[in-house]
Amino acid sequence: MDAHPQNDWETVHYDARFDVYWVEAGGAKQALFFCPWCGERFPPSQRDRWFDELEGLGIDPGTDPIPEDFQSCAWRGVPAALAPARQAGAIEGRYIDFFDMPLDKGADE
Repeated sequence: MDAHPQNDWETVHYDARFDVYWVEAGGAKQALFFCPWCGERFPPSQRDRWFDELEGLGIDPGTDPIPEDFQSCAWRGVPAALAPARQAGAIEGRYIDFFDMPLDKGADE
């Protein structure tokens, strides 16, 4: 998928942590559930499992440093050589999930 000839503009990205393909949608990331070219369903996201595994280790991704294995597909037992070639890269510091943050109550009220 990552090397598909129609992705020559690199508009489809891959997040190895969650095993998710995504595209930019304004200022957000929109997960893809199907291949935009062939229509094949992608495997289910591992995002919830990622959070569950960190929580099980007593790590809060919102405040604690993320272990190196959890910054790639290694936490899922997938060798880096099997992950798609182009990835977003390592995550420094902590992971912030903007969808779980409270909305800023400001000028729109």
